Amino acid sequence: MRVNFNQPTNITHMQPDSKPWKTGKPLQWLVGGMTLLALSTTAHAWVPNARDRAAAMNAGNFNAYSDRLVEWLNQQVPADPARITKESMMALLKDPGFVGVLAERQFIGKVWDQPDLGGYAKASPKNKAFLSWVMSSGKLMDGVMLTRTPTEPAARYDNSWSINAYVLEDWRKIWEAYPESRNGLYLRLAIATALRPPGTGNVGVGMAKEQSTALARFGNYLKAHKNHELMPSFDTLTAWELTHVVSSGASEQDLSWAREALNSWNPGFRKNENIIAMASQMQYQGSQIPYHNMSCVFAGGGKCGPRSSFGVFINQAFGIPAIGVAQPAHAAVAFRDKDGNWQVALGKSWGVSKLSDRAMMSGGEFLEQVKLRKTNAFANVEHLRWLTTYLTGKPRIDAVNAVTPAIADASREEIAPFQASPAVAATENPVVKPVPTAVVAPGVMYVEAGDFVSIGGISSYGPGVGLEDGFTGGKQLHFGAMSQAGWAGYKVNIPKTGVYELTATLAAMNWGQRLYARSFGAMYPVKAATATDVYREQDALGAKMAIDHDLGTRWAMNLGKEQGTIELDLGEPREISKMIIDERFWERVSHYRVEYKAGDEWKMLFEGTDLGECKKEFPPVTTQNVRLNLLDGKGPQGGPTIWDISVGKVFDGSGWLNAEWAPDRSGCWNATKPVEMYLVEGTQMLWFCAPPQRGLSMKSFELKPKPSKP
Repeated sequence: MRVNFNQPTNITHMQPDSKPWKTGKPLQWLVGGMTLLALSTTAHAWVPNARDRAAAMNAGNFNAYSDRLVEWLNQQVPADPARITKESMMALLKDPGFVGVLAERQFIGKVWDQPDLGGYAKASPKNKAFLSWVMSSGKLMDGVMLTRTPTEPAARYDNSWSINAYVLEDWRKIWEAYPESRNGLYLRLAIATALRPPGTGNVGVGMAKEQSTALARFGNYLKAHKNHELMPSFDTLTAWELTHVVSSGASEQDLSWAREALNSWNPGFRKNENIIAMASQMQYQGSQIPYHNMSCVFAGGGKCGPRSSFGVFINQAFGIPAIGVAQPAHAAVAFRDKDGNWQVALGKSWGVSKLSDRAMMSGGEFLEQVKLRKTNAFANVEHLRWLTTYLTGKPRIDAVNAVTPAIADASREEIAPFQASPAVAATENPVVKPVPTAVVAPGVMYVEAGDFVSIGGISSYGPGVGLEDGFTGGKQLHFGAMSQAGWAGYKVNIPKTGVYELTATLAAMNWGQRLYARSFGAMYPVKAATATDVYREQDALGAKMAIDHDLGTRWAMNLGKEQGTIELDLGEPREISKMIIDERFWERVSHYRVEYKAGDEWKMLFEGTDLGECKKEFPPVTTQNVRLNLLDGKGPQGGPTIWDISVGKVFDGSGWLNAEWAPDRSGCWNATKPVEMYLVEGTQMLWFCAPPQRGLSMKSFELKPKPSKP
């Protein structure tokens, strides 16, 4: 049986006009761990002590010891109900010794079933050693109890929740394997992982069929944190908040994949911890592929359910607490932002949200409970609730309940995250090792993506191409999802004219992503160009923009126009047999004809439909003038645009670089297969252009001379 953090409870005994303190409105326990203080023996013969605790462990029975704890707690509370005041109870709640004993009694009583705490301690020396460490700190036990306390008010009021012994077993394994788990952040992480192991959080598409262990999950996040892969706010999370991170139902492989993929594909999502934006880039459609893992969920797309599942998953992968929320006929995501506030994404507001994480609280109720968890009110009210279960005499219990509202109202100050426990000091995060400089073979030209001389794009959602800081150093380019066009140009120094093999290091989250590569230099320069129509007579979109060997400029016609002509003047008669026309991705031409001028007569070279990327070879002719006739267009919009027209006897280099894609490596850096490019000696431009697609990043590219055939 796994822990149910918000078990259904019988709430018929709750009063309709119950105050917040009566329903246990939460407060975040964030108490500093320390060894249980020695308690005063002035008024009583017996005080809680390590010797009697050890004897109970050795006997495998805490009954007598537990009874003595209860007796001691009763002795600390005034016997006269009239003396149970706000002031007297606040004094007890501020006494770490009293709170430590109260937490110890609660800890003993809440650990039960297969076996109880005594049976667990007696089962093995390892168990006893671990349990001795835990129970030596009252504040550590208090932290565990308050973390485990349900968020839902009714479940807290009912107080029937428990901790199964398997939680201690999971925690012990972490404690033994990772000494750094005994203090600070890693202690909170260990507690959270033991209480909410893999698969106890939201269940959705793409999740692991067989869940891993708490030990493996702790190790996954420990490694990611030390490698600085998680968000900065992870360091500040409480143990309760961490339960909404480590409980992910995804596999360890998927969690690690997500970090590498996002850190490669688009590290810009890390800015302001905006990880949820990655989920918003999933296509809203029925999936085209089975959901084998979370990579397939993203690549295939989906409607609200898969998007919610992926949204929860991707936040958790980066150490951001997240849960699924139900909305009318919809599933959304709730997550903790970098400022500590919970937000709803991929859906409507909190006002229409219900928590789908076990308890069906409304969104507003959840926010109220989370807010209270950040104050002392939650801990104080819970401590008083625990105390009333051990007090004798109804008048005293009624007196404690009577002063609880005032104590809750006086305890609204925020407190810091639970930090300490005995013995081992916190481990500092190591500095990320610098990425080794790329090893380039002799004769190979290596260019970083950030070393462009021209960059641009056309997009309804932004610039089309963005320059990002690489997660592991350097710069990279991201060709944005669904941009109409994106481009980047580089100056390269070619040592010798010939054929080169071009490869690029790309990252793509979806299959079918690619870049068009094009060089200039082999084909003839064009002296001038004229056109029958120019968009709003703008010089920046005139005919000369189609012959400037700049793939960031274009000739454009007015919208509604489907017919037009652009004429090229080579300056002098030249023999031509090759032509490249780059309509790129506009695809607005359905019929075209190319002609050359022989004397005073225009003669046809070739014609076709669906211009797109036109690369033609034809019998040689000698001419000074070539023209492209656009005869018919597509759709009601019209307005053809041509990015470049080139003619000559030898093709410039051109080809498509296809991003490698595999379900377990999508989004990660992969080298493309080589594309042959004809390049001319000297300095020339090499361009990379992206079509409308689902987003693609480039880290670098290489040019390697192709070996001559023997």
